[in-house]
Amino acid sequence: MLALMNRLFLCVPVFALSLVSGVFAADQPAKPDQPAVCGGYSPAEIDTGVRKVAEFAVKAQAKANGTPLRFVKVLKAERQVVAGLNYRLEIEVADGSKHLKARAVVWKKLDGSLALTAWETIP
Repeated sequence: MLALMNRLFLCVPVFALSLVSGVFAADQPAKPDQPAVCGGYSPAEIDTGVRKVAEFAVKAQAKANGTPLRFVKVLKAERQVVAGLNYRLEIEVADGSKHLKARAVVWKKLDGSLALTAWETIP
């Protein structure tokens, strides 16, 4: 019993340290020449599915702000596995004749529905 408690006593701090270091590493996007961090964002191919998520983000933002935004193209896409998927996207949008860049985070839930969780315009 004492040996089991000693092992447990040693394992708990190691687990806690690895958990904390993983949380801080998850804020950094994975680089193409490095493996993805468990729980972090990884580069995503800009395919039809990513474009549909980006179009959803633009429509949701336009509806929330009452502005006539139009999707132009996806500039960069990253994906994070959560309870579903988070997509962090850099998108080019048109606001009338003016083109803007925006960063959006869209959560694709386990049931397939989408939710815009963050939006910011970027220079």
